[in-house]
Amino acid sequence: MSLQDLAPENTKRAQATAVNVFTAFLASENITHEFIRATLLADANGSVLVKLLDRFAMHLAFARGRSGDLRKRNTVMRYYWNVKNWLLEDFPQHRHIVEQRLLKMGRVLERHCLKRQQGGMVTKAPACNKADLRSLIDGLYFDASSTKEYQDAALLSIMWYALGRASDLAFIQKRNLSVGSGNVLFLRLIRAKTSEEQDLSLFPDKSSFITCPLHAIAMALAMQTSPVSSVLDLEHLSGLNVGDEAPATEATPLTGALGYCSDDDEPANATSEATSPRRKFTPLKIQGYVNRVLKAASARQADAGVSTGLSSHSFRRGGAQHANADASLSPQWIFDRGSWNMTATNKAFAYVFTTTNEDRKVSKVLSDWKSNDNPTIPSAATFDSATTTKIRRLGRMLFASSLDLGDASLIVDDQVADLLVASLIQHFPEVNERYPMSPYTSRMRMCLFPLHVSMPELLGWSVELKRQASEVREEEENPSHVSSS
Repeated sequence: MSLQDLAPENTKRAQATAVNVFTAFLASENITHEFIRATLLADANGSVLVKLLDRFAMHLAFARGRSGDLRKRNTVMRYYWNVKNWLLEDFPQHRHIVEQRLLKMGRVLERHCLKRQQGGMVTKAPACNKADLRSLIDGLYFDASSTKEYQDAALLSIMWYALGRASDLAFIQKRNLSVGSGNVLFLRLIRAKTSEEQDLSLFPDKSSFITCPLHAIAMALAMQTSPVSSVLDLEHLSGLNVGDEAPATEATPLTGALGYCSDDDEPANATSEATSPRRKFTPLKIQGYVNRVLKAASARQADAGVSTGLSSHSFRRGGAQHANADASLSPQWIFDRGSWNMTATNKAFAYVFTTTNEDRKVSKVLSDWKSNDNPTIPSAATFDSATTTKIRRLGRMLFASSLDLGDASLIVDDQVADLLVASLIQHFPEVNERYPMSPYTSRMRMCLFPLHVSMPELLGWSVELKRQASEVREEEENPSHVSSS
């Protein structure tokens, strides 16, 4: 095993696809990999490598895909760069000689693909606006028959509010939920593409409980059937049997592995690789899972006017466009929340020190508040001691798979639980009216019965929480920037 085995699965899959296209190109020219390898080994000045990639680039520029159309510009360039890097890894002695020439060839190929009539423009997924998000989640709640629909609804909600890629959600852990000043829920996640750790604030939605991120997370946790460390139990819901990762050490001792190294060969023992079995590791293809969820949800809500062609990229684009519609927000704040990679020019143009304050402003606009509003976020701790105790007992029953467990990685913070159970109570009358036969409403009634909490009493709690939530104050001119711990 080497560091190459630890590369992201999407990266390895993209390179494997490009190499397959390159192999098909060689087959069309009646050339084998062995001939190419021998020719490149005898190449002293790199001219053979340049000519090989030049012919491959010409093949990509005019070859057609499975649909019979010319390949898209992004596809052509991805194949070219992956094959170029793959060849330079095997023959690094040519890198310093031909790298500039290969870069120039790549720019010429990209300009050609951009200017041609077919395949130049990149097809982008439509943006998922707030109305689309509401229709999709409403359909999932209405047709819910198991835990899966509530997890899927939370998945779509977090993607939209966090301006996140689907791959980012696999890293959200229960212990990474926290509560900051003003009862603001903070979500800590790792951006898979940029390897950046982020703390994002989430506010209750002002317009509807259906699109409220706090309520979606609370319902997903309340409907979990077994203790897991992740906020979203996607591995089990996707139907994949995800095994353990491959062992970190190989059977071959280091002295033996180094002894087999040569200038032209990989430092590995092929015999031991073939004889020592490895445990199978099936990665969770989260982007494909999200697209399947969207396809099914969009089909059910077709009459509601949901945008066609939505994909996992639509939520990142739609959330950013919604935030950008508010003139009081700086574009840089939106870029920071979405963890977009900025070029050197853009960084020099608008470089700011990211604080909690800027992210909160973006989060408020996403939740239909004004950026300078300071909404009151109710919690179970705002009631008298007797009521708070009863509400917390209800929360422990609802979040049984996330509280009072021995393993710290499986539980959520008590303050987070207070915040989430308050959101469930606040909106339960609306949920009960709109989805009276759903699994969630049945679970809530089952938890209320042993606590001797009647529906009128629960309605009173809901009214009080809504009264607290309706109190909106203007933000101070110089608010303190408090980050979550």
